[in-house]
Amino acid sequence: DLDLASATARQLTAYRREEVGFVFQFYNLVPNLTALENVQVATEISHDPLDANEALGLVGLTDRADHFPSQLSGGEQQRVSIARAIAKRPNLLLCDEPTGALDLETGKIVLRILVDLNEKLGTTLVIITHNGALAQVASRIIHLSSGKIHDQTVNATRLAPEEVAW
Repeated sequence: DLDLASATARQLTAYRREEVGFVFQFYNLVPNLTALENVQVATEISHDPLDANEALGLVGLTDRADHFPSQLSGGEQQRVSIARAIAKRPNLLLCDEPTGALDLETGKIVLRILVDLNEKLGTTLVIITHNGALAQVASRIIHLSSGKIHDQTVNATRLAPEEVAW
């Protein structure tokens, strides 16, 4: 096990590359690469990646693999971002406001995909958000204040993503 607090810069870089997937609010896709190529960027740096087509299939975008980001809706772009993050089989998936740039219905679709991936792949899912409604799908809710844990609760009555409203 790696002690992150005492790890070297090289060890931290390797940890992020191999163990952590990132999903950003504004997708961070490479505009001149297709959806498939954007996912392949992650598979090229991983030791045991998912096949890029399989990753796109997990988010329901197999039929959009040859499309560029400008040819995709916001929800599709976010799903490509998720496919890219999971393609390297991370143990931890950090999602920074993954529904923040999406309308309610598309946000629910993305949230459903994230919850399903957590359950299917066993990846620890951390959703970082200011949207308190999203906490209703979480098994644990951690509130931060000034960079420190302020409060922590177990959510005994989780909602399905389709039931959440914001």
